[in-house]
Amino acid sequence: MNQSSFFNLKSHPDKFLIDHLRNVGLFCKNTIQSKKINSNIFNLNDEILANFSFITGVSHDFGKGTINFQNYINEKDEKRKSSLKNNPETRHGLLSSLFTYFVIKEYLKDLKFEFLPMLGYFAVKKHHGNLGDVTNEILDLDDKNVEILNRQINSLCLEELKLIYLELLPNIDIIKFISTYKSIIKEIKSNRRTFSDHLQNEKSIQGDAPGLQYYLLTQLFYSILLNSDKLDASGIQEIDRNNAIPLDLVDNYRIIKGYDKPKNKMDIIRNEIYSDVIGELKTLSLDNNIYSLNVPTGTGKTLTVLSFSLKLRDKIINERNFMPKIIYSLPFLSIIDQNFEVFEDVFKKVQGYTPTTDILLKHHHLSDIFYETNENVDYDTSESLLLIEGWNSEIIVTTFIQLFHSLISNKNRSLRKFHNIINSIVILDEVQSIPHEYWLLFKEVISLFSKCFNTYFIFVTATQPLIFDESKKEIVELVTNKKYYFNKFDRIELIPNLQPLLLNNFKEIIRSDVEENKDNNFLIVLNTINSSKSVYQYLESLKITGIKLYYLSTNITPCQRIDRINDIRNNKARKIIVSTQLIEAGVDIDVDTVYRDFSTMDSINQVSGRCNRNYSEGKKGLVKLFILKDENKEYYRYIYSPFLIDKTKEVLKEAPERINENYFLTLSNNYFKKIKDSGSDDVSNKILSFVQKLEFEQLYKNFKLIQEDYYKIDVFIELDYFAKAVWNQYKVIKELKNPIERKNEFLKIKKDFYEYVISIPKNKAPKPENETGIAYVSIEELKDRYDLETGFIPGSGGTLLF
Repeated sequence: MNQSSFFNLKSHPDKFLIDHLRNVGLFCKNTIQSKKINSNIFNLNDEILANFSFITGVSHDFGKGTINFQNYINEKDEKRKSSLKNNPETRHGLLSSLFTYFVIKEYLKDLKFEFLPMLGYFAVKKHHGNLGDVTNEILDLDDKNVEILNRQINSLCLEELKLIYLELLPNIDIIKFISTYKSIIKEIKSNRRTFSDHLQNEKSIQGDAPGLQYYLLTQLFYSILLNSDKLDASGIQEIDRNNAIPLDLVDNYRIIKGYDKPKNKMDIIRNEIYSDVIGELKTLSLDNNIYSLNVPTGTGKTLTVLSFSLKLRDKIINERNFMPKIIYSLPFLSIIDQNFEVFEDVFKKVQGYTPTTDILLKHHHLSDIFYETNENVDYDTSESLLLIEGWNSEIIVTTFIQLFHSLISNKNRSLRKFHNIINSIVILDEVQSIPHEYWLLFKEVISLFSKCFNTYFIFVTATQPLIFDESKKEIVELVTNKKYYFNKFDRIELIPNLQPLLLNNFKEIIRSDVEENKDNNFLIVLNTINSSKSVYQYLESLKITGIKLYYLSTNITPCQRIDRINDIRNNKARKIIVSTQLIEAGVDIDVDTVYRDFSTMDSINQVSGRCNRNYSEGKKGLVKLFILKDENKEYYRYIYSPFLIDKTKEVLKEAPERINENYFLTLSNNYFKKIKDSGSDDVSNKILSFVQKLEFEQLYKNFKLIQEDYYKIDVFIELDYFAKAVWNQYKVIKELKNPIERKNEFLKIKKDFYEYVISIPKNKAPKPENETGIAYVSIEELKDRYDLETGFIPGSGGTLLF
């Protein structure tokens, strides 16, 4: 504790208020000054941004200077302390936000951005919670809360607060605040309607689109304040940025692996694409912020885009004088681990060691909670979690959920890393997974974010959605002649069968094909867990010799899925894989024949990328598409939007009966054009209206990157005796009385715990335990509730989806 002889007020049990306010204020100011922000877009300048951030930092805990809060923070008896915490007069957010509003108005009197004090009020008010709708936060200034504020003002430890702010904000008169706070409340309340109208009428810098500038500013200030507050409270020192990643890292890796010496046709094409993309850097203008790498599946996009990003990073350092992070984002957990291992291997092979977490970080809900640097600092679990969730690394491999819910969210935990996306290179791999109803939303947010915050986005896919229009130069293609590469491929043939077929008849077709083509590997992708289990069990009953049979779906535990995917990739035996659509995008497997239950065009294209992926000479893979049905309806109706299915049928009916791979780009373009031309922007426009009006709670309720039409609960599967030990640890942790200790102890086992957790529709799952709140299948119950091959055995009735 950095005690100063005149100060006694505390912000935390082990920290003086003046030290915390000073540290947070400087942390906020240093953070925003370290960013390259086009402040002119906001009609501001860099000095105002820095001063605003400093003010929010040194004002955010002003309300802790009351007698009630000091009694609470110094109380040793836990029972008494809990009672004091629940006293409304102990809370400090609303009083601190009023003070922040006052200070910003005093410091920035001549500011043209008239509602900036309101943003300060809002950010500080919610720095211990999630953002709400901004106008509702003003309504909190009702008679009841004003009476509490009156009592808090009367209980301020005024003499010490005057000394604190004489040092931190020497031009601010606290006595003036105390004498005018009631008029400040009236001013904020009277401005509510004007502010709301102003937000609604604000136009984007891009024309007639909704103005999102206030939204981005709010997220920026809120994120920086959250991060600064949490790191200082935890005592963690700021992590120094690391510029030790060579721009030729991937080039050297490719030499070590022999990729620079092509052995076959596929290698030649991969090298051509790699050279073309890297060659674009010579003439690339950094005034363009949005790029596309749109090439066929299996052509080495992962290494190519990593190499391009490292070189782009170096170019930005030299030409724009800031050092971007690289954020590599993917839609599916099944490929995050796979691609992270590739990145890790690049460092190991070239530099001879595993990169520390400040260089390369994997972040999703199943990740290890362990953070390390080369500075030999030991971070405990809670400190590691703070650093991981703040994306304190140079290269972050993460999910679409983590990324987009940090850009479009109201959640405290998600938004804390918003400022670390600024000035980054953001790679969106398998970008076709973004739901079409969000195209306009993402276009508007990404466009303005990239311009305001000097952030570069790279869309990576074999099937490019029309979020940005290449013909209008909204996005720059990194492969100058992508048609050339799509036309070079003749690996597969797609055969659509558009007449509905019962599942039992489909099984016979598979049996005949497997028996006739004795050297072929097969992948069978179904739309529901029920149909996939039925086909798997049928094939198992045939007892085909010389075959390794695999089953994959979300119905089996994550640890089993990973083990099976690794075995599929490494096992040279003949194989048949039965899966739901989780296998489609990015999973690096190669089979001769794919059977696919009918789905959307982008999904069909993706699963086709698992067929003859490595371009075996002298033969062509087959992708056979069927419309399968049960007694009630087609299986695709359980999964996909009717709108997208209709567009898929339209493009397939317009295509040849047997479709060669060099036609796939045309298929994809036709499909996305039909979606663009006849799709609705209603969902995006609705959410954009919430964004524009700073209605964060409505935004959270309406924006769901993954839509689920039924309620799921988690089920822990006690698959083996290690799982049993993990479950027993979990039960002990749940009994801990101290919530912080309970959280920290769970974080230590979190990764192992979720390796055994699957999500099941509530009406199919066991009843959750009262003690733990999670459903549980014990090792003794496995034979009745969990099949070791096909996974969870549900209750009666209905269709299990993937």
